[in-house]
Amino acid sequence: MMEHQFVAFTVGSEEFCMDISKVREIKEMMPITKVPQAPEEVEGIVNLRGQVIPILNLKKVLGYYEEGPIEDKKIILVDAGEDIVGFVVDDVSDVVSLNEEQIEKVPRALESQQSQYLRGIAKKGDRLLLILELDRFSHNGDSF
Repeated sequence: MMEHQFVAFTVGSEEFCMDISKVREIKEMMPITKVPQAPEEVEGIVNLRGQVIPILNLKKVLGYYEEGPIEDKKIILVDAGEDIVGFVVDDVSDVVSLNEEQIEKVPRALESQQSQYLRGIAKKGDRLLLILELDRFSHNGDSF
């Protein structure tokens, strides 16, 4: 049975994870340049080693209320389709191994703003992990 590695992180009170093969790097918060007229979930852009990368606040994308400053948060840089995108998350916890049998579909009763971005839900010990499907961020009509 094939296991896949996922980076686990928190957004609000929920624990999410994403396929580690899509993660470029995890950074401490860095200065973000605001972009006028950008959608609310776009925090701005950063220049990382000469590459301009859009930074999205995952809490806002997923419909959570954002409270407090983002200075103490983390940025996960990922491959989303053909783009590199940074996601602001509350914290990064660890790497978890999951096999397909541990991943369940999102129940219809839980369909919400965030469910369009979810691949499924996994149980790992006493943890419940919401698995993000990163390709859905580049194919939902948003332009980063």
